[in-house]
Amino acid sequence: MWKWIVFSFLTLFLIYISRASLRVPRSHGFYRFFAWESILGLLLINEKFWFQNPFAWNQLIAWTLLFAALIPLAFGVNALRSRGKPSANRENDPSLLAFEKTTQLVTSGIYKYIRHPLYSSLFLLTWGIFFKSPSAAGIVLQAPP
Repeated sequence: MWKWIVFSFLTLFLIYISRASLRVPRSHGFYRFFAWESILGLLLINEKFWFQNPFAWNQLIAWTLLFAALIPLAFGVNALRSRGKPSANRENDPSLLAFEKTTQLVTSGIYKYIRHPLYSSLFLLTWGIFFKSPSAAGIVLQAPP
């Protein structure tokens, strides 16, 4: 029962954060909302397995993927902030998060190797959570971000 309460509360939080994107079904934020919902569901399905049997093969894979997810996230956000040239004329686009409101295409740093490191980070995060306890339900929630 508590999982449904947590899921509902966090879904409301995600709706609040994504409210502008949800009004524009063709925006990438619209689909990102559903990716976050899937990740949240997967997290709640696997929550009881996070610290069980910490040296099992699946746990080692899971922790490796979870820590690896931080790398493209950190480098990607940093590159957008430092080289993406934020602009005031993009401030009026409510479907974008603050660090996404850039006017310069970033092609250096991590963007030289990965076109969208933030989505790569979500992909690694999702697989890391999945490997905490691989299951059929988890495979269903493996929606690509």
